[in-house]
Amino acid sequence: MRLVWLVLLPFWLAAQPLVIAANPQTPFKPLTLQQIRALYTAKRFTLQGRRALLLQLPLDHPLRKRFEKRILGRPRPYLAKVWIRAHFHGHHPPKVVQSLEAAAAIVAKVPYALAYMDRKSAMKHHLKILWSEP
Repeated sequence: MRLVWLVLLPFWLAAQPLVIAANPQTPFKPLTLQQIRALYTAKRFTLQGRRALLLQLPLDHPLRKRFEKRILGRPRPYLAKVWIRAHFHGHHPPKVVQSLEAAAAIVAKVPYALAYMDRKSAMKHHLKILWSEP
């Protein structure tokens, strides 16, 4: 049964719209695609004067691959280079969490945390959606 789930997971995730989710109490306003790209490519570190805690999934997670390809539009080596450069200026790359559940749990507890996830996960945890794929 586990094997079936692992085989079907990428197809199920592809059917769900990607969203950027935040804590329900966050003061952050809805985001534009340009703001999301700026945050996840180290061109911007704050939103409305607050430092955002960015979360992301492990390298091999299908949703991370989809986010990098469809939303950021940048290859992984480029993103790695950007964050290495930003690190030397005192900035930290997005924190890697091991699962959607972990991302949702952190976002639910931390007011300035942001994470990409599927809409169903965000709704299940009653998170505020700041951006959604059409």
